Amino acid sequence: MKRTIVIALVSALVASVAVAEAQKIVFQRGDNIWISNIDGTASKKIAVGSGPSISSAGTQVAFATATSSDYRSQAHGAQNDPISRIAIVDIASGKITTLKNNPADRCSSPVWSSDGQWIIFSSQREFFYDLNVIKKDDTGFRVIVKGTEVGHPNYYSPCWAPDGKSLFCHNSENICRLSLVGAVLERWDIHKILPGDNLTGNVSISPDGNRLLISQEYRRDSEAPPPSLWLFDLVSQQSTRLVTPKELSVSDGCWLDKDHILFQSGGADESDRPAIYRMSLDKKDLKRLIRDGSSPTVSAP
Repeated sequence: MKRTIVIALVSALVASVAVAEAQKIVFQRGDNIWISNIDGTASKKIAVGSGPSISSAGTQVAFATATSSDYRSQAHGAQNDPISRIAIVDIASGKITTLKNNPADRCSSPVWSSDGQWIIFSSQREFFYDLNVIKKDDTGFRVIVKGTEVGHPNYYSPCWAPDGKSLFCHNSENICRLSLVGAVLERWDIHKILPGDNLTGNVSISPDGNRLLISQEYRRDSEAPPPSLWLFDLVSQQSTRLVTPKELSVSDGCWLDKDHILFQSGGADESDRPAIYRMSLDKKDLKRLIRDGSSPTVSAP
């Protein structure tokens, strides 16, 4: 009996280690979606599209489908606008499911909720961007915030808060935490956090929900400060720049775990292919993981 219990405990321990080792990176390479081990090895293509987001469990990837050659009909109020929808690829089987039960047909930036049931995404209407949410089974679609010229600015770079009931995003001038019905719960003036003008990069919330990783992007020919990564502590309201090598043009930061991040460097033109780096918050552990890759996201550790 005791031996049976010991064997069961050992099996459970081995299983938990296996799950921990299964953490994956998903990234974009050209017009394709790729997945790799957490150390950047064993990369393989899993779909055609852009803006990938891997679920916390590491079993599914949401992405924006490649631009369709089909066009919207006059019934949609516009012509000659390419169609891009949110799709989900099951990593084990390779099966791809396109979400169609929503009126948005120029979709981008999907992000999974921590429970793997909901996806936030952006959709474009001419010059305006709406924030939307939908269940992975293609039900429950609703608009969180409708971008307009008055009162509701365009919001970018949505990411779920750990509570699963709110999200972080920015409107270039402010970082905001919104409820899932679009109410502004908190707002931070970006000019008090970062140098320069407006925020042009993305935001990513830490696993404990206490810090934002902010990627501030600038054109290389700009007179603004160089591209940079910042930590903004939501408790102390203090911001700290993460020092990166001057030769790296950083962007698209995301959390790997509580002590490490991933970010993209390069990709300004075809001769400068982007690469994905890992770095510890104390800046001591910097390593290039993927030579040709951008827009990384990571499953939960």
